Formats: sequence, C-alpha cells, structure tokens
Amino acid sequence: MQRFTRDEGKNAANIAPAAIPFASMRKPHSGETGWLHLLEEAARKIRFSSDAAFYAANAEGGIVFASSAYYAMAEQLHPRTLERGLVPADMRIPAAILQFVSDNCESYIHDETLEAPADPHNPSRQTIYMRSFHYPVTDSEGALLGVVGHYVDISDQVEALNRAGRLAEGKSDQLRASSDIFWETDAEGRLTALSDRASDVLGKPAILFIGQELSSLGRFIHRTGVDALPPDGFTRQQPFRNAIFQISGAGEGEQYFFHFSAVPVFESVTGKFQGFRGAGVDVSARFRAEDAAKAAQRELEAAKEALENRNIQLDIERSRAEMALRAKSEFLASMSHELRTPLNAILGFSEAMSMKLFGEINPHYAGYANDILKSGQHLLSLIETMLETARLDGSDAFLRVRNVDLAELVDKAQRIIQLRAEAKNLDISGLNVQDGWLIKADPLSTTQILVNLLSNAVKFTEPGGSIGIDVSSRTGNGAPFAVITVWDTGIGVAQEMQDKIFEKFVRGVDAHDHDDTGKGLGLGLHISKRLAQMMYGDIRVRSEPGRGSRFSLEIPLVSSP
Repeated sequence: MQRFTRDEGKNAANIAPAAIPFASMRKPHSGETGWLHLLEEAARKIRFSSDAAFYAANAEGGIVFASSAYYAMAEQLHPRTLERGLVPADMRIPAAILQFVSDNCESYIHDETLEAPADPHNPSRQTIYMRSFHYPVTDSEGALLGVVGHYVDISDQVEALNRAGRLAEGKSDQLRASSDIFWETDAEGRLTALSDRASDVLGKPAILFIGQELSSLGRFIHRTGVDALPPDGFTRQQPFRNAIFQISGAGEGEQYFFHFSAVPVFESVTGKFQGFRGAGVDVSARFRAEDAAKAAQRELEAAKEALENRNIQLDIERSRAEMALRAKSEFLASMSHELRTPLNAILGFSEAMSMKLFGEINPHYAGYANDILKSGQHLLSLIETMLETARLDGSDAFLRVRNVDLAELVDKAQRIIQLRAEAKNLDISGLNVQDGWLIKADPLSTTQILVNLLSNAVKFTEPGGSIGIDVSSRTGNGAPFAVITVWDTGIGVAQEMQDKIFEKFVRGVDAHDHDDTGKGLGLGLHISKRLAQMMYGDIRVRSEPGRGSRFSLEIPLVSSP
C-alpha cells in the first residue's frame, strides 16, 4: 500500500496563505474557466505540501482538478472505498459533503476507516485511517463557487492511541486481578477512585463509595485491634506507609486487614493540594498466621509451665521415693542381721542334729531335724535374694566391670548347678563353651546371672531332658555384643507371660506343678535382667510351651575366637 503524506489541513485563520503548487495538479478540463479565483480562494483557506492529496470541485460537486497524490490515492483505493468518501478524478464529491457545505458554508471534517490493499513496506497493516477536510469557496457576495478539500493519513496516530488503550486496559485488568486495593481522594478526603478489588472485599460495588470519605470503607487500627487515629501524613498532606486499615467483609464477622500507603497529589502549576493517591496491600493472611502463631506460643508456654510444675511434683515424689527406698534398704539390712542371728543358730543346731554330733537320736526326730535344716537353708536363700534386690534397687549397687573369659564364668556356674542337674538325670553336655570369648562385665554379677538362668533351666526341665549354652555375636548401635543363650527342653513359657516374667514377684508357672519351684519368690529373672542392664546389656526370651525356652544374655564383647 502506498503511504500518503499526511498534512494537518488547517484553517487560513491560523496559518498564512500559500501559493497552490500548480505543477502537482492536472490541468483544468476544457470549458472550466475562471478557476484561478477558485484556486486563489483555496490558497487562502488551506496550505498544502507538494505531495498533498487534495481536490477542487465546482458548486455542483463535480471535480474540476486534483493533485497527483489525490489521483494516485483514489485509483489505488477504488472501487472498494468509492462509496465511503474517496472520489476518483472526473467524478462528483459525495452528496453529503456538498449538501453540508452548501447549507452551512462551513468546513466539513470527516474520518474514514478504509480497508487497505497489501502494503509491501508494511505487510501487517490491513487498515488505514483517513481524515478529510472540505472547505467552501464563495465569491464576494457569499455565493458558493465550489469546494476544495484534502485528505490526511492518520493511521499512525490511531494505532498509537489503540496501543495506549490496550496498555491502559491491560493495566486495568492487572489492577482488577490484584489482591490489593487502589484508591484516590480529593482535597476534602472524599473518594474519587476505588479499584474493583474493594468490591470483592466489601460485597458492594466500589462505585457506591465514590464521593464518600475514606472512613466509609473501614477504620485505622493498631496491631492489637484498638482504634487508631489516621496516620500523621494523612492529616499533614504528607506521604505515609503501612498504616493498618481494617475493612469489614460481606460475611458475618469477616474482617480484612490492609497496609495502607499513599502519597499526596498537588496541582503542578499552583501547588495546591488535590488529594491522595494510595494503595492497600492485603495482609489478612499474614495477620491471621501471626495471631495463630502467638496463640500457639501461649499454649506452649502454658504447657511448659504445667510441665515444669509437674516436674517439681515429680522431683518431690522422687525424693520421697528415694527416702522410702533408703528406709527400706536400712530396714532390710537391719532385719537381715536380726534374722540371720537366730537363723544361724537354727541352721547350726539342726545340722548338728542331722549329723548326730550329740549322739544318736530317734529316727523320727532325725527326719524332723533334716526338715528344719532344709527349711532354714531355704529361708536363708530368700533373705539373701531380698537383700540383693534391695541392693540393686538402691544406691548401694556397685559393679567392677573388666575383661573376663566367658568360658571360666560358664564353667563356674555349671559346677554350681551340676548336682541338681544330675539328680534329675539331665543332659548338660551342651554347657561347654569354646575358649577365646572375652567379654566386658562384672565377673560376680555375670556368674550370678548364669546361675539364675541355668537354675531355672534345671527347675523347669523334666527328668531326662537337656540344657545347654550357645554363644554368638552381633552388632548393636555400632558396638559388638556377645549373645549367651541358655536353652532347655523344658515346659516353656506362655507368650503372654514372656514380658512379665522379668518383673518382681512374677513367675511363669504354677508353683505346685514342678519340682520345688514353689519355694521361689519370682525375683531371680528380675535381678538377672537388672544386672545385665547395669553392664549395658540385656536379657531376652524366646519360648514355646512344651518345647523349651531360650534365654539370651547380651553382654559387651571384647573379642571372639
């Protein structure tokens, strides 16, 4: 599409007349005389550049002459724009233009939107915008001699305005989509502008608040929620930032919180204050999160205070328990001394009677003496067990942990239970332990544990059964442990009792069903587990009723074969 030179076609009252560039026109048609006056009148009314698209027509609207640019423009746009205002040479100007000029003898300005042919210089341009100016030419008596006019291409200006409009529309969309509020007031503090976001918050159209004071939206508050005066800048016509402004929402009890900031607006020439232009940043979610965090902190502080009070109470109860434990230990120590003195006498005399050291006695009384001796020995065993339990539960327990040979400890424990095992015809060949297992433990306590476990194995294994020891190693928490498992083919332990048998005074079977187990207090396994834990080990059990038990003692391992 040819680009036509724009001319701002102004009234002669605003510019000086200029001569018409006749070289740029076609010659008047034959029979058209006296047009020099018409051209002179046109020169007085408008000024054209040499490439302006202009024409001159007579009083009937017939075009007398036109510039080369006009012919080129008309020929290029014909015929699609013929009916829309552009007239090819040798044609008439539109009747509407002629009628307006004839009736009013005034200038006629007309804007046209034209579909443009392909422009090799600007392929994306499909539409051009033209503005035409038409002026009446009259004689000295005011009679209409004709009409002159010219056309200006205003496409660039229109496109620039369209771009500006699209940009403004985009900004407006961004403001509407924003979670913030934008507002303006006049010098008296009345709202003159309010963004659509306020409608979502208020539940009413924002336009309803135009003309009202800013306070109609909500109120300034302190962070605590107490009413606050407007910021100093608001009253002093100065900028202010982050003033907290509360707005009641459409829902019942719904509150929104904004940080209001604004700058004053002054008239550029006089400096007169015109109002404020500001924005409100929605901080409701942040405030709610802060309030929730503070509430949680208060709850934590209350829980902490309650816990501290509870700890104080626990410390008091612990002190009482320690005092009671010490009193118990002292009582047991005193009682053990008081009980042992007469018990030793009973044991001594009953043993002497059984051995007939004072001479022959009636066989019937000899049986009584033997029963007294056994009962006294059992009573002494119970007293020793009670004292051992008290010692472990108190503060008197002391272990001498060192590296010891496991085989030696097992051999010592085996000798202690050997006679009882042989009396029940039990196979104890599996009690041999390979040399080379070195553990870190207290020798006496470990021997006591092994004796307790082996004694239970003997007690709860039927005559003709077997007991033994397996030794292996494992790693726990990065440290090696020796796993010493005492096994038997005895009656086993029920599943529901396997966790309870390590508690005080708990036994896994009926006391009257097996051998002499009724003489125990149910403290042996409790003492054994406590000793193992004091040596940084433990005892675990696996058992199935009728198929034997496996008690595993875990002790820190130094080396293995």
